[in-house]
Amino acid sequence: MAVCQLSAVAAATMVALVLAAAIATLTSVITAHEPVTPGKNCYRKCVEGDTRTCHFHFDVHAYQTMSRACYGCPKNATDCGRPECIPGDGVKRRIVVINKQMPGPPIQVCLGDRIVVDVKNSLHDESITMHWHGITMQGPINSYGVRTPGTPHMDGVPGVTQCPIHSGTSFRYTFYASEPGTHFYHSHTGFQRADGAFGALIVRQPPTLDQNHNTFDYDLPEHVILFHDWLHIPTQDKFVLRHHGGDDDFPNSMLVNGQGPHQHMNATLLSTLIPYKRFKVTPGNRYRMRLINTAVLNCPIVVAIDQHVLTVIASDGYPIVPLNATSLVVYPGERWDVVVDAGVGRSGTFWMSFMGGVDCAETEAHQFALLEYETPSSVVYESQSPVVKGKFNTRQEYIDDLALLRDMPPKPKFTEVPPKGVQVNSINSACYEDLVCVAHLRSPNPLPQEVNVPRANFTIYLAFEMRRIHNAHFYSKIYYNFDLVEDSQQIPTPQINNISFVHPASPLILTGENEGEQVCNADFQPPAKNCNDDYCECLHMYTIPLGSIVDLVMIDEGQYGDENHPIHLHGQSFWVLGQDRPIDVDDANITRSQVMEMDQKGQLVRNFDHPVYKDTVTMADGGYTIVRFHATNPGYWLLHCHLIFHSVAGMNLVFKVGEDHEIPQAPPDFPSCGNFKGSEL
Repeated sequence: MAVCQLSAVAAATMVALVLAAAIATLTSVITAHEPVTPGKNCYRKCVEGDTRTCHFHFDVHAYQTMSRACYGCPKNATDCGRPECIPGDGVKRRIVVINKQMPGPPIQVCLGDRIVVDVKNSLHDESITMHWHGITMQGPINSYGVRTPGTPHMDGVPGVTQCPIHSGTSFRYTFYASEPGTHFYHSHTGFQRADGAFGALIVRQPPTLDQNHNTFDYDLPEHVILFHDWLHIPTQDKFVLRHHGGDDDFPNSMLVNGQGPHQHMNATLLSTLIPYKRFKVTPGNRYRMRLINTAVLNCPIVVAIDQHVLTVIASDGYPIVPLNATSLVVYPGERWDVVVDAGVGRSGTFWMSFMGGVDCAETEAHQFALLEYETPSSVVYESQSPVVKGKFNTRQEYIDDLALLRDMPPKPKFTEVPPKGVQVNSINSACYEDLVCVAHLRSPNPLPQEVNVPRANFTIYLAFEMRRIHNAHFYSKIYYNFDLVEDSQQIPTPQINNISFVHPASPLILTGENEGEQVCNADFQPPAKNCNDDYCECLHMYTIPLGSIVDLVMIDEGQYGDENHPIHLHGQSFWVLGQDRPIDVDDANITRSQVMEMDQKGQLVRNFDHPVYKDTVTMADGGYTIVRFHATNPGYWLLHCHLIFHSVAGMNLVFKVGEDHEIPQAPPDFPSCGNFKGSEL
C-alpha cells in the first residue's frame, strides 16, 4: 500500500497547521443543545448560539409511481397533490422512497445543529445506507475554539464507514450540520438513489455569517429545486441490460421535485397531463433558489428562466462572488444557489427550463417548471425576515395547467445550444468569455495562508476513463470474449488510473485493511499485473498524513465517447485551482502521462487568487481539473464519479486521512460485518 510519508519536521509543522486550520475555520461556537426537537420543527430563523438536536425518522419502502394514493391523477390534477401520491411523469414503475415521498422529507436546519436520523429499512430484499452529501462529518468547535472529534463512521458508505442496514433493521445516524449551504442526502447502496431514495439537506446560517445575504430578500423552503433524469424501469434492470446485453444507458425522461409531464413525442396522453411544478414569487422581491442535480446518468442539466437573469451566489454550499448569467449547467451531485429578481411591476408566468445534455440529449430528456408571479394579497407571510419562509396559499397549486398554459408563450423546444449570454459551468468546453468555467469563478474568501503555497505536499494524478478492456464481471474469456464480440456489445469499463474499486467486506473504519484484501494504487499495482494492459481491481486507496496539503490533478482522457465525469469527495472540500480542455475539439483526448509532463514543465496553471471551494467538480472530456484539499479531517473518505453506472462498476477510490490512532473511533456497539469461512476444508 502506498503511504505518503512526511519528514519529522514537516510532520510537526502539519500538526501546527491542523490547529491553525481548526481555528481559522471557526464560524460559530457550538453551545449546549436544547432538548430534542422533531425534525420538521427545526426550520426556523437561524440565530447565533441557538443550536438544537433535530430528530428525523426515515422509513425506506419499495413503492410505485401513480399508486392508488393518486386517485384520479392526472385527469383530476388536484389528486396529483394528495398525500403519498408520487406522480413522476405519469408512467407507473417500481421506486424506492423515504416515507412515501419523492424527493424524500427535507432536512432544514441551522448551522451547528445536531442531526439525528433514524433510518428503518422496510425493503424486503435490499440493504441500504444513507450518505449526507456535502456534510464532512466534522465535530463542532467547542467554547475553547478547538474542533471536537468528528463522526466519520456516519458518512454512509457500505464497506468503508459502516455495514449495510439489513432488511427489517434500523440505524441511527448522528452528526453535526458543520457546513452551511445547499446539500442533499441519498442512499449510497446499489441503485436506490436512482430509484427515488434522496432528499434535500439545507443548512442555513445567521445572516451575519452569510456573506451574500444582502443579495436576496427571501430564502424559502419551497424554492429548493431537485431535478434529475428518470427511467421507466428500475435502474438495476437498466444496468443489467446495458452491461450484459449491450443496451443503451439513456434516460426516458426528467423530473423536477418528483414530477413533470413526459416531454417525449411518444408520450401517452395521460403522462402529458402531469402538472408542472410551480415556484411562486411576488413582484419587487429577490428570491434565493437552491438548485440540486440528483441525476444518476451522464446528464448535466442546463437551467434557465425565460426573461430572467440568474445571479449565481454559491456552489456546493460555499459562497461565490455574485455573477450574472443567462444559464447555468449543473452536473450530477452539484448544488448551485442563484438569486432571481422578481422585478417591480412584473406579472405573468414564465418557463423554467431544465435541458439535459450528453446522455440526456440522446433522448432529448428535459423538463419545465413554472415561475409564477402572484399578487401580494394572495400570499400569506409568517415573517418579514429574509431568512424565514413566506407561506404561500396553496389552494390553487394544482388547478388545471391547461388553463394557465393557454395564456403563456409556447414552451421552449429542446436544444443543446446554450441560450445567448453568459453560461456558467459549460459542458465539455474550453473557457471563453461567455462560457465561464468553475476555475474562473471567485470566492469572497482568500485561499487560507497555510495552503497558499506553490506546491502541495503531495500531487496525485488521477485519470478517469472508460476503458475498452476485457472485464470478467461482464464477459467470458471462453464464451464471449470482449475482443471477439461485435462493437455494439463492447461496453467499456469505468476506471481510475486503470483500476476498478472493490468494496471491502468489513468497514475500513472498524478494521482497517482486512487480511486477504489487495490494496493498490497507481504506484503499487497488484502482483503479476500490468494495469495498462490487464483488467485490475483492488481496494484502491491512498494513505495521506493528517494535515497534508494535497493537489489532485484529475484527467478525463477522452478516449471513449463524451463521458466527462462529475467527481465528489467525501469528508473534505477542495479549492478549484485550475480547469481546462487543452484541445477544444470533438473527440480530443489527452493522457495522464501527458498531463504529468505538462505539470512538470509548469504548463498547468494554478490560480491562488480567491479560488472557489466545492466538493463536486467535473472535467471536460479530454480535459483536466486541479483541486487542492487540506487533509485535516481524519477518516476513510471516498472519492468517486457521481454517475451511478460508473461508481457501481468501480470508478471509486478511498483516501485514508491520518493514522489509525488519529481517526475517531466508532462506538463500541457499532454494527460489524464481514466474510465467514467456517471450518477448515
